Amino acid sequence: MRTHVTKLTNALLAAPILCMAAIAGAQTCPPDGWIPTWSDEFSGTTLDGSKWRAENAALVKNNELQYYHPSHVTLANGMMTIKSTDTPMGGRPYTSGLIETKGRFAQKFGRIEMRAKLPKTKGIWPAFWTLPAAGQWPPEIDIMELLGHQPYKMYMTHHWGNWPNVQSEHDFFLGPDFSADFHTFRADWHPDRIEYYVDEVMRAKHESNIPQEPFYIIINTAVGGDWPGNPDGTTVFPQFFVVDYVRVYSYDPQRQKLTNPGFETMPSLTGWGKYGNAFTQSGQQYTGSQAGKLYGQFNGSFNSSGIYQDITVSPGQRVRGTSYWYNWSSDSMRADNYCEMRIEWRNAVNTVISTESVRTLDAASPQNTHLPFELRADAPAGTAKARLLFVFFQPQMASGAAFIDTCEFGIIDECPADFDRTGFVDTDDFDGFIEVFEAGYECADFDRSGFVDTDDFDAFVRAFELGC
Repeated sequence: MRTHVTKLTNALLAAPILCMAAIAGAQTCPPDGWIPTWSDEFSGTTLDGSKWRAENAALVKNNELQYYHPSHVTLANGMMTIKSTDTPMGGRPYTSGLIETKGRFAQKFGRIEMRAKLPKTKGIWPAFWTLPAAGQWPPEIDIMELLGHQPYKMYMTHHWGNWPNVQSEHDFFLGPDFSADFHTFRADWHPDRIEYYVDEVMRAKHESNIPQEPFYIIINTAVGGDWPGNPDGTTVFPQFFVVDYVRVYSYDPQRQKLTNPGFETMPSLTGWGKYGNAFTQSGQQYTGSQAGKLYGQFNGSFNSSGIYQDITVSPGQRVRGTSYWYNWSSDSMRADNYCEMRIEWRNAVNTVISTESVRTLDAASPQNTHLPFELRADAPAGTAKARLLFVFFQPQMASGAAFIDTCEFGIIDECPADFDRTGFVDTDDFDGFIEVFEAGYECADFDRSGFVDTDDFDAFVRAFELGC
């Protein structure tokens, strides 16, 4: 086996990578910077009662018309299915299902993800959402909601305030027919923002009144109610909400080694070195209130401006840098100007040993959108520190500026044999690696050669036998 691994060097593909399985329930590589904390792959034949509670009640919410009954929640073939029917039960004309982790699992902040195929038609209302473990509502985070008569329109919302003065931030994404195939829905919940993703692409970001307490997870299909309206002659029963998996991660702060990664600490470039024209500015930030800004020195010859920060590393350690770049239409990149994100390897006397780089912006870059970039590399012999460097190059006298924000730089895979990043090296790590290795996924490129082959298998086995 020798599967070539394509290198990701452009804005559309440079976001943090998930080695997603092509088949349901297959092992995945944990995303860099995140630690798995909880998951259910629905591999059994009955719902895991240690993880979920199946509702058995006619809940009084939103004038909905369903009775939630555990019989409408089933597991088979690595999937959990919520069935919605027009069978009367408990004084309600419809029966459906709801499962929740209340009293079993809750987490403050993190990544919450589901892969699912959704139900549709009038009056059907599937949702993937979270509520406070403490029981006080609001707040609430709705990662995915869909109204069955609009199967291509997915809603993302969070609520806050004090009842009855509830406030909301609300977005929607127009995509494919979400009932036709499986899609991933996730929220990356940080202390200062919630980012909503559909199929690994961010579709919305909320930054107001972000919840600061543990939440539990709910998956359900409501029938009828104030928002979707009630079923009518176009409604088809039964409907099925099919879930492949639910996975939760926490952010690993040990991987972030930068000071002032969002250019928020005043003075605004605290922690960063600079040369040339390097400042901060409000209005072009990805998060917070400011972004870093670079532009040319206009000295009549080839020149550059830069912002940089160093971290201590040792030879053989792998580092990863990420950042978001913005090409503002009112001060856009022009002519031959271009930018790079670089990792410089430096020795004990601060001499550059070698450099890795990715081109981020130039005059052809999309405007008025934040473009994510990633760069990872292994420290060569003689390395004492790694420098993350953002550079603006001005070959001639053209104007324009580049904006950078929400940066991360740190050491990754410090114990690469801990493949599932639980903090332990055990048979789960071995089994997980074997699955992605046999499938030829990029994260099985253990020796970072650019190919998945027997050298990767041998390298993993050696690390596994050493316990790290």
